[in-house]
Amino acid sequence: MLAKPQFSLIVHLPLALLILTAPLGTAFSSRPSPPLLPTNPDDVIRQAAVSISKAYVQDGINLQTIRLPLSESIYGDKEEGFVADRAIGWQGGPQETLRYLSPLVSNLLKKVTMTDNTGGLAVKVTEQILLDFDGSALQTSEHPAGPLYDIQAILQPNTDGYYLKTIEAIQQQFSNSDGKPERLFLLVNPAWRDRSSWGFFGGKKAEELILNRYETTYAIDQFVVRGRKVSLLKCWSEDWVVYVGDSDNPSLPAQIVATFPDRPEYKEIDAALLKHKDELPAEHWVL
Repeated sequence: MLAKPQFSLIVHLPLALLILTAPLGTAFSSRPSPPLLPTNPDDVIRQAAVSISKAYVQDGINLQTIRLPLSESIYGDKEEGFVADRAIGWQGGPQETLRYLSPLVSNLLKKVTMTDNTGGLAVKVTEQILLDFDGSALQTSEHPAGPLYDIQAILQPNTDGYYLKTIEAIQQQFSNSDGKPERLFLLVNPAWRDRSSWGFFGGKKAEELILNRYETTYAIDQFVVRGRKVSLLKCWSEDWVVYVGDSDNPSLPAQIVATFPDRPEYKEIDAALLKHKDELPAEHWVL
C-alpha cells in the first residue's frame, strides 16, 4: 500500500493563501508553513547551511547526506534550463559536474554555523581530488575556533568499493574517532539511492556503513513527471515537499502539490500531480 502524504495542498508562493486538507482535530496554527523552494544558487546554499547546522547542533546528527541541484548553478540564468532538468544529470559527465559543484560546496561549508566564536577569522576550505575520472573530491573546512568545528565532505561518491573504504576511514579518523567528540561529515550528491544501487555483493556493507547511518538533512531533486518540472525539497527537520513549476513561464512561483514524511516514490508524486491536475496550468501535460 502506498504511503499517503500527511496533507495535500496547493500554494502559489509567496501568496499567503493556503488551500489545505488536514486530519480532523488538527489545528491550522499547529502546522508550520512549508519551506520555500530556492530560486537561485545563493538561496540554495543559505537554506542548505541552515538545515545542516540545525541537524548537527540541535539534533546531534554528524553523518549527513545532502543533494544540491546542479541545474540551478549550471543553467539557472539560461533559457534551456527546463530542457537541462529533463536529463536528470548533465551530459558533461562527473568531471564537468564537479567543476560546478565544487565551488557550491566550498561556499556551503563556510556558511555552516556551529559556533559564533570565529575571532573575526574566516573558515578555510581546501580540496583534494579523489578519483579524477569519477569527478569525486574531498573538501575540508578548517574552523578558526578549532578542529572540533572542522568539517569534511566527499563530493560525488559512487558505489565503487573505493568509496566504502574511504568513507569508513574518514569515520574512524575524523568524524567518529573513539574517545573524541563527533565531527560533521557530509556525503554530497552521492550516486546511490538505496541498497540495490550496490548490487548483490556490496549492498550489505553499504547498508551498515552508510544507508542506516547517514541522514538526508537537505536535498533538492529535480525531474520531469507527465511533462511537468517537479522539484522535491527536503529541509531538516521538515517533511519532503513536492513543487511543480510552470515550464512556459519559469519566473512564476512554483506550486506545492503534496508533502510526505518520507521521500516519496515516483508513483506517489505522479498520483499527487493527477489529484491536482485541474488546479495546475494545462501546458505540457502528458497523460
